[in-house]
Amino acid sequence: MAKTPKPRKLKQDLMKGGTIAVGGIEGPTTVVTTPEGVRLGFRTASFGTRLGALLIDLMIMIAIPIVLVLVYFLLPLEHVNLDMAPDHPFRQLVNILIILTLFFARSGYFMFFEMGPRAATPGKRVMKIRVISHDGGHLTPAAVITRNALREVELFLPLTLSFQAMAGGGWLGLVAFLWALGLALLPLFNKAKARLGDFLGGTRVVHVPREALSFDLVEQAAVSSWLQFTPEQVAAYGEKELTVLEEVLRERRASTLQAVASRIKARIDWKGPKAEADMPSDESFLRAYYAALRAHLEGRMLMGRRRKDKFDPAT
Repeated sequence: MAKTPKPRKLKQDLMKGGTIAVGGIEGPTTVVTTPEGVRLGFRTASFGTRLGALLIDLMIMIAIPIVLVLVYFLLPLEHVNLDMAPDHPFRQLVNILIILTLFFARSGYFMFFEMGPRAATPGKRVMKIRVISHDGGHLTPAAVITRNALREVELFLPLTLSFQAMAGGGWLGLVAFLWALGLALLPLFNKAKARLGDFLGGTRVVHVPREALSFDLVEQAAVSSWLQFTPEQVAAYGEKELTVLEEVLRERRASTLQAVASRIKARIDWKGPKAEADMPSDESFLRAYYAALRAHLEGRMLMGRRRKDKFDPAT
């Protein structure tokens, strides 16, 4: 007698209050809802993976001032005397440069890289993880600044206070250390595997999809005559939807491709070929639409015009 297959496990979407069938993804899953109402599942970055990325980034941050010191000794700067008076203009300039360097190495480092197109620091790239917005769209500067500003409260500030207090004795150092330890271990005690900065910034850290998007394939998909789109059809979406569509194409899950393709076809009122044999696959349709939408948005950018999302008026 054949065994009855077990139903797929339903994972609670904590941000949207619904459920999603999680299939084909090993381990904890982070669920985001696209602007088209399609729910996507990403493999959540584990605590160990995030810790490894942080350690790599910390080593890079420590190396930055070391490299600057080495550069100072290697360059012919015998005439530079750092023992000059504190109010000397050159001494003040050096102090400013040191403060700016330490700020970048401590806070600006994370913000700079996570605001980039990869949304990942060098450590995250090595560990093959990245930061995403909870709604699947672009990471906003406010979200990146919030999640990284909270790192000061979570890690750097309490550890600094801890070391200073322990050097002088007293219980304040222990309290600061326990504070940092408790917040550092927070990802182990929530389903989203998120730290405090992720919750307040509306971000999540996930594994980078294995499948890289091939732009050659996107261009090839748009060769057929019925995969050409009118300007009105292409203008239906903006940059946020383009980012989501790129993630869908990278993931290449059949159910998601079908759902997204159906919604786009309905929104742009796309009429396919009459012959069923000539009907493009969902993936071919989405790749063609991605290529057309990307070209449309890039053309607008050259003219100094941008469209944030589908709700942004097309001008």
